[in-house]
Amino acid sequence: MGKILFTAHPDIVPEIIASDLTIETALLHLPLENYDHSVDEEMHAEVERQLDSFAYVIYGSRLHARYFLRWAREYGQLERIKNLVNLVMDQPTATYLEQFNIPAIKPRDDARPIDLIEFLLRISHEGAVLYPSGDQKTDEIPGLLIELEMPFAEFQVFSEDSLDRETLDDYRKQVQISALTAVLFHNESSILRVQTAFPDLNFANLKLIAAGGRVTRKFQKEGLKDVIVLNGDWGKLPKVISNL
Repeated sequence: MGKILFTAHPDIVPEIIASDLTIETALLHLPLENYDHSVDEEMHAEVERQLDSFAYVIYGSRLHARYFLRWAREYGQLERIKNLVNLVMDQPTATYLEQFNIPAIKPRDDARPIDLIEFLLRISHEGAVLYPSGDQKTDEIPGLLIELEMPFAEFQVFSEDSLDRETLDDYRKQVQISALTAVLFHNESSILRVQTAFPDLNFANLKLIAAGGRVTRKFQKEGLKDVIVLNGDWGKLPKVISNL
Protein backbone atom coordinates (compact mmCIF):
# COMPACT_ATOMS: atom_id res chain seq x y z
CA MET A 1 0.00 0.00 0.00
CA GLY A 2 1.28 3.44 -0.91
CA LYS A 3 1.34 6.32 1.52
CA ILE A 4 -1.26 9.05 1.93
CA LEU A 5 0.28 12.44 2.66
CA PHE A 6 -1.49 14.26 5.51
CA THR A 7 -0.27 17.68 6.63
CA ALA A 8 -2.65 18.81 9.39
CA HIS A 9 -1.44 19.99 12.79
CA PRO A 10 -2.18 17.29 15.42
CA ASP A 11 -4.56 19.61 17.28
CA ILE A 12 -6.73 20.27 14.23
CA VAL A 13 -7.76 16.68 13.55
CA PRO A 14 -6.57 14.78 16.65
CA GLU A 15 -8.93 11.84 16.09
CA ILE A 16 -7.14 11.03 12.83
CA ILE A 17 -3.64 11.35 14.27
CA ALA A 18 -4.56 9.06 17.18
CA SER A 19 -6.33 6.46 15.05
CA ASP A 20 -5.08 3.07 13.94
CA LEU A 21 -4.56 4.48 10.45
CA THR A 22 -1.17 5.89 11.39
CA ILE A 23 -0.12 2.65 13.08
CA GLU A 24 -1.07 0.69 9.98
CA THR A 25 1.27 2.91 7.95
CA ALA A 26 -1.46 4.31 5.72
CA LEU A 27 -0.72 7.95 6.54
CA LEU A 28 2.51 9.84 6.07
CA HIS A 29 1.89 12.58 8.62
CA LEU A 30 4.06 15.63 7.96
CA PRO A 31 2.50 18.68 9.67
CA LEU A 32 2.99 21.82 7.60
CA GLU A 33 1.26 24.02 10.17
CA ASN A 34 3.13 25.61 13.07
CA TYR A 35 1.23 27.83 15.53
CA ASP A 36 1.91 30.27 18.35
CA HIS A 37 -0.27 32.10 20.85
CA SER A 38 -1.01 35.51 19.32
CA VAL A 39 -3.91 37.68 20.44
CA ASP A 40 -5.42 40.55 18.50
CA GLU A 41 -5.04 43.30 21.11
CA GLU A 42 -7.97 45.38 19.87
CA MET A 43 -10.30 42.38 19.88
CA HIS A 44 -8.90 41.29 23.26
CA ALA A 45 -10.11 44.50 24.90
CA GLU A 46 -13.48 44.24 23.15
CA VAL A 47 -14.05 40.57 24.06
CA GLU A 48 -12.91 41.05 27.65
CA ARG A 49 -15.33 43.97 28.04
CA GLN A 50 -18.31 42.32 26.33
CA LEU A 51 -17.77 38.61 27.02
CA ASP A 52 -21.03 38.34 28.96
CA SER A 53 -22.97 39.62 25.95
CA PHE A 54 -22.17 36.43 24.00
CA ALA A 55 -24.38 33.39 24.36
CA TYR A 56 -22.13 30.82 22.66
CA VAL A 57 -18.51 29.95 22.01
CA ILE A 58 -17.86 27.70 19.01
CA TYR A 59 -14.54 25.85 18.81
CA GLY A 60 -13.41 24.75 15.33
CA SER A 61 -10.92 22.24 16.78
CA ARG A 62 -8.84 21.44 19.83
CA LEU A 63 -6.29 23.95 18.51
CA HIS A 64 -8.84 26.77 18.82
CA ALA A 65 -9.75 25.64 22.33
CA ARG A 66 -6.11 25.40 23.44
CA TYR A 67 -5.24 28.99 22.58
CA PHE A 68 -8.57 30.52 23.57
CA LEU A 69 -8.38 28.96 27.03
CA ARG A 70 -4.78 30.08 27.33
CA TRP A 71 -6.04 33.63 26.80
CA ALA A 72 -8.85 33.03 29.29
CA ARG A 73 -6.47 31.73 31.95
CA GLU A 74 -4.02 34.59 31.50
CA TYR A 75 -6.76 37.20 31.89
CA GLY A 76 -8.92 35.47 34.49
CA GLN A 77 -11.89 34.82 32.20
CA LEU A 78 -12.47 31.08 32.75
CA GLU A 79 -15.42 31.52 35.10
CA ARG A 80 -17.18 33.82 32.65
CA ILE A 81 -16.67 31.31 29.83
CA LYS A 82 -18.30 28.59 31.94
CA ASN A 83 -21.50 30.66 31.89
CA LEU A 84 -21.65 30.48 28.08
CA VAL A 85 -22.76 27.57 25.89
CA ASN A 86 -19.54 25.97 24.61
CA LEU A 87 -20.06 24.07 21.35
CA VAL A 88 -17.54 21.60 19.88
CA MET A 89 -17.44 19.26 16.89
CA ASP A 90 -15.42 16.37 18.30
CA GLN A 91 -14.64 14.51 21.49
CA PRO A 92 -10.95 15.55 21.75
CA THR A 93 -12.02 19.20 21.93
CA ALA A 94 -14.75 18.38 24.47
CA THR A 95 -12.23 16.48 26.60
CA TYR A 96 -9.83 19.42 26.49
CA LEU A 97 -12.51 21.85 27.71
CA GLU A 98 -13.58 19.48 30.45
CA GLN A 99 -10.03 19.58 31.88
CA PHE A 100 -10.91 23.14 32.90
CA ASN A 101 -14.39 22.18 34.14
CA ILE A 102 -16.04 23.79 31.13
CA PRO A 103 -19.07 21.76 30.00
CA ALA A 104 -18.89 21.10 26.26
CA ILE A 105 -21.85 20.39 24.01
CA LYS A 106 -21.23 18.20 20.97
CA PRO A 107 -24.11 17.79 18.48
CA ARG A 108 -22.98 14.27 17.51
CA ASP A 109 -19.86 12.24 16.93
CA ASP A 110 -17.75 13.40 13.97
CA ALA A 111 -19.90 16.50 13.51
CA ARG A 112 -19.30 18.71 10.49
CA PRO A 113 -19.38 22.50 10.69
CA ILE A 114 -22.86 22.56 9.15
CA ASP A 115 -24.08 20.02 11.75
CA LEU A 116 -22.94 22.30 14.55
CA ILE A 117 -24.62 25.37 13.03
CA GLU A 118 -27.86 23.45 12.40
CA PHE A 119 -27.79 22.30 16.02
CA LEU A 120 -27.30 25.90 17.15
CA LEU A 121 -30.32 26.98 15.10
CA ARG A 122 -32.44 24.24 16.64
CA ILE A 123 -31.69 25.22 20.22
CA SER A 124 -31.98 28.98 19.75
CA HIS A 125 -32.29 31.82 17.25
CA GLU A 126 -31.00 34.41 19.69
CA GLY A 127 -27.61 35.27 21.10
CA ALA A 128 -24.26 36.16 19.56
CA VAL A 129 -21.50 33.65 18.86
CA LEU A 130 -17.84 34.09 19.79
CA TYR A 131 -15.48 32.20 17.48
CA PRO A 132 -11.80 31.92 18.55
CA SER A 133 -9.67 31.81 15.39
CA GLY A 134 -6.22 32.13 13.89
CA ASP A 135 -4.73 34.87 11.77
CA GLN A 136 -5.31 33.09 8.45
CA LYS A 137 -9.14 33.22 8.63
CA THR A 138 -9.65 30.06 6.56
CA ASP A 139 -12.17 28.23 8.78
CA GLU A 140 -15.55 27.20 7.41
CA ILE A 141 -17.71 28.09 10.42
CA PRO A 142 -17.49 31.92 10.14
CA GLY A 143 -18.61 31.67 6.50
CA LEU A 144 -21.65 29.63 7.53
CA LEU A 145 -22.53 32.14 10.24
CA ILE A 146 -22.33 34.95 7.69
CA GLU A 147 -24.54 33.07 5.22
CA LEU A 148 -27.17 32.55 7.90
CA GLU A 149 -26.87 36.16 9.08
CA MET A 150 -26.12 35.06 12.63
CA PRO A 151 -24.40 37.61 14.90
CA PHE A 152 -20.85 36.59 15.74
CA ALA A 153 -17.39 37.91 16.47
CA GLU A 154 -14.15 36.29 15.35
CA PHE A 155 -11.39 36.59 17.96
CA GLN A 156 -7.80 35.87 16.89
CA VAL A 157 -5.95 33.93 19.58
CA PHE A 158 -3.18 32.26 17.56
CA SER A 159 -1.09 32.82 14.45
CA GLU A 160 0.67 30.57 12.00
CA ASP A 161 4.46 30.52 11.71
CA SER A 162 6.61 29.12 8.92
CA LEU A 163 8.39 25.81 9.31
CA ASP A 164 12.14 25.97 9.75
CA ARG A 165 14.25 25.00 6.76
CA GLU A 166 15.68 21.86 8.37
CA THR A 167 12.21 20.44 9.05
CA LEU A 168 11.02 21.22 5.54
CA ASP A 169 14.10 19.58 3.98
CA ASP A 170 13.45 16.46 6.08
CA TYR A 171 9.81 16.38 4.97
CA ARG A 172 10.82 16.62 1.32
CA LYS A 173 13.21 13.69 1.70
CA GLN A 174 10.45 11.61 3.29
CA VAL A 175 8.08 12.39 0.42
CA GLN A 176 10.74 11.49 -2.13
CA ILE A 177 11.33 8.02 -0.67
CA SER A 178 7.64 7.30 0.01
CA ALA A 179 5.45 5.70 -2.59
CA LEU A 180 2.71 8.31 -2.36
CA THR A 181 -0.63 7.32 -3.85
CA ALA A 182 -2.81 10.10 -2.40
CA VAL A 183 -2.90 13.39 -0.53
CA LEU A 184 -5.50 14.14 2.14
CA PHE A 185 -6.44 17.83 2.33
CA HIS A 186 -8.08 18.80 5.63
CA ASN A 187 -8.93 22.39 4.65
CA GLU A 188 -8.70 24.80 1.72
CA SER A 189 -5.41 26.39 2.78
CA SER A 190 -3.72 22.98 2.95
CA ILE A 191 -3.77 22.88 -0.86
CA LEU A 192 -1.42 25.86 -1.17
CA ARG A 193 0.73 24.59 1.70
CA VAL A 194 1.28 21.24 0.00
CA GLN A 195 1.97 22.87 -3.37
CA THR A 196 4.49 25.24 -1.80
CA ALA A 197 6.25 22.65 0.39
CA PHE A 198 6.35 19.93 -2.28
CA PRO A 199 6.53 21.68 -5.68
CA ASP A 200 7.53 18.46 -7.46
CA LEU A 201 4.24 16.71 -6.58
CA ASN A 202 1.94 16.31 -9.56
CA PHE A 203 -1.67 16.29 -8.33
CA ALA A 204 -2.79 14.79 -11.64
CA ASN A 205 -0.90 11.59 -10.78
CA LEU A 206 -2.29 11.25 -7.24
CA LYS A 207 -5.62 10.53 -5.63
CA LEU A 208 -6.94 13.70 -4.01
CA ILE A 209 -8.99 13.32 -0.82
CA ALA A 210 -10.95 16.38 0.30
CA ALA A 211 -12.24 16.78 3.84
CA GLY A 212 -15.11 19.03 2.80
CA GLY A 213 -16.87 21.00 0.10
CA ARG A 214 -14.64 24.07 0.16
CA VAL A 215 -11.60 21.94 -0.68
CA THR A 216 -13.51 20.20 -3.46
CA ARG A 217 -14.67 23.48 -4.99
CA LYS A 218 -11.11 24.79 -4.90
CA PHE A 219 -9.92 21.78 -6.89
CA GLN A 220 -12.78 22.11 -9.35
CA LYS A 221 -11.78 25.71 -10.05
CA GLU A 222 -8.29 24.43 -10.85
CA GLY A 223 -9.71 21.84 -13.26
CA LEU A 224 -9.13 18.84 -10.96
CA LYS A 225 -12.50 17.09 -10.80
CA ASP A 226 -11.55 13.53 -9.80
CA VAL A 227 -11.65 14.18 -6.05
CA ILE A 228 -12.69 11.83 -3.25
CA VAL A 229 -14.91 13.84 -0.89
CA LEU A 230 -15.35 12.98 2.80
CA ASN A 231 -17.96 15.73 3.40
CA GLY A 232 -16.53 16.35 6.85
CA ASP A 233 -17.03 12.73 7.94
CA TRP A 234 -13.67 11.31 9.01
CA GLY A 235 -15.38 7.98 9.63
CA LYS A 236 -15.36 7.45 5.85
CA LEU A 237 -11.57 7.54 5.72
CA PRO A 238 -10.84 3.84 6.47
CA LYS A 239 -13.11 2.76 3.60
CA VAL A 240 -11.53 5.31 1.27
CA ILE A 241 -8.07 4.03 2.16
CA SER A 242 -9.04 0.41 1.62
CA ASN A 243 -10.34 1.27 -1.87
CA LEU A 244 -7.26 3.17 -3.03
